[in-house]
Parts: sequence; structure tokens; C-alpha cells
Amino acid sequence: MPPVNPDFEASKEAREVALNQARRQLVLDGARRVFNRRGLDGASMRAIAAEAGCTTGAIYPLFPSKEAIYAELLAESLERLHECVEASFRLAPNPRAKLKAAALAFLSYYREKPDEVALGLYLWHGLRPRGLSPNLNAQLNRRLALTLDLLRGALCTLGDLTEPSARLEASMLFAFLIGALIVHQTGRLRLLDSDLDAIASGHLEVLLSRLGKT
Repeated sequence: MPPVNPDFEASKEAREVALNQARRQLVLDGARRVFNRRGLDGASMRAIAAEAGCTTGAIYPLFPSKEAIYAELLAESLERLHECVEASFRLAPNPRAKLKAAALAFLSYYREKPDEVALGLYLWHGLRPRGLSPNLNAQLNRRLALTLDLLRGALCTLGDLTEPSARLEASMLFAFLIGALIVHQTGRLRLLDSDLDAIASGHLEVLLSRLGKT
């Protein structure tokens, strides 16, 4: 038996890794389109496979379920969101500017990627999250918390707030941002003769004034 060439084996392994990554990306791209059309509940592994141009048997070694695919897509989205918000947060010169920059970066990110708002909203039906296991849901919530912690940190400094008060303020601001995005995407703001930038700026000015930082 001829000796094993370590360079050949390393090259073979690298090619296999690259192929798996390419297959994985095809599945994720196909699943994103299916989720956008059907939501998490209406999607199926068969539909995802058809959209990705492969068989269901080719997906299962990569992802055990449609929920796992969904979680991967949302995790990637939350990571990009955090990078976007953190970059704006760090460039701002003071706590007031940091809070405004972080909140507006949050809106800007999702305004440019409306499908990713819809992706996140598939988690909720009524008041109870559905579709993902408690473990996957907790992992995604931890990723989102990294972004909300930027808002909370700025709020702590701005209003000399206690930790519980800062968390409450950050949750209230998050709820406003999500609600503003939804009414923007559904076109309801036009009925009120307003726009996303206007209501966001107004809300932030009221918040800063209430905290004593006008």
C-alpha cells in the first residue's frame, strides 16, 4: 500500500469542508425564501429542499429540522444586527448620542432588511412563542440581549438609573422600535401623515427629556 500523502489528505478535507459550507448556504438561502412566503408553521423540509435544489436526504446531515434551519437564519440576522448597532454605538461621542445612534441603527438595519423583521416575528403567535424548542429560543434571546444591553448601558449612564429601571427602559424602547417597524412596513404611518424617522426622533427626544438629558 502506498504511503498516505498528508498534503493530499489535507486538501481533500478542505474541499469537503468547502462543499459542506456551500451546501449549507444553499439550504439556508432556500429556506429563507420559503419562510418569507409561508412562515415557520407553513414551511416544510420538502419545500425547503425543492427551493434549494436538493433532496430532503441531503438536508438532514446538515440540519435536523426546519426549526434548526430557522434558528440558524435568525441567529445570523441577530449577529448582523448587533454588529450594526454596536458600530454606531461606539462611534457616538457621549451617552446621549450613543442611545440615539444605537436606536436609529436598529431601525435602519431592519428598514433595509424587511424580511428579517418578518423572520423574527414568526416566533410569536399571540402572547406565547411557538415553533422553536425552549433551548433554541433561549439561545436566540441571548443573542438579542447583546444588542439590548447596548441600549441599557447608555440608559444607565443617561439617567443615573438602577439596573432594574434601565432594563425596563430598554425593554420599553425595544417595544417601541419593533412597533414602529411594523407600522412602517405595513404602510400605516402614511395614513397618519408621518414617517419612521419622524416618530423615532420624536420618541427619543421625549425619552431623553424625561430622563433629564435635553
